[in-house]
Amino acid sequence: MDFKQRYRQLFQTCSSVIIEPTKVWKNEKSEDSTQTTFKDYFLPLVLLVGTGVFLGEVIFSSEFLFGYAIAKAAREVISYILQYYVSVYVLNELLTSFGGKKDQNAISRLVAYSFLPFLAVSFITGLFPGLYVIGILGLYGVFLFFQGVKESLNLPPENQNRYILIALLLVFLIFIILNVFSWKLLQAFYGYGA
Repeated sequence: MDFKQRYRQLFQTCSSVIIEPTKVWKNEKSEDSTQTTFKDYFLPLVLLVGTGVFLGEVIFSSEFLFGYAIAKAAREVISYILQYYVSVYVLNELLTSFGGKKDQNAISRLVAYSFLPFLAVSFITGLFPGLYVIGILGLYGVFLFFQGVKESLNLPPENQNRYILIALLLVFLIFIILNVFSWKLLQAFYGYGA
């Protein structure tokens, strides 16, 4: 598959996840591996976010520091990648506590697809820092997560809502810990604007 075709497919997948999430979850019973989901879907989007953060720093910063712009973009990329892997691991382990069977492939799709609104908002706010108020649109990812658990995970119906609540709290906790740590690390190296 060539570059153009791969990114056309990525755009179609992103559009489908946003516009028709229920249909996507019902059709996602495929055997895509965790690595395929990460490599073909999640990583290109995360790299796009990093590019947006870098360009936003280059274009809108009052004093441009190349090293800081690179570090800020790398921080964003590394944070999302770590959040993806930690979330997939934790949510997969959590399945057995709620009467389900571990399914790393389904969990990786669940995490990757439900992160899409957050990644889109991060790209826009990274590119245009003044638009940070649109960050609220990232909460659509919670709806995607809810739909994904209902449609793609094999959990007893009576445990689904509790799993969703605990899983969302854990993902939010992982997000907070990784972002606070990465911002503190960035501030340690660059006291400027971090």
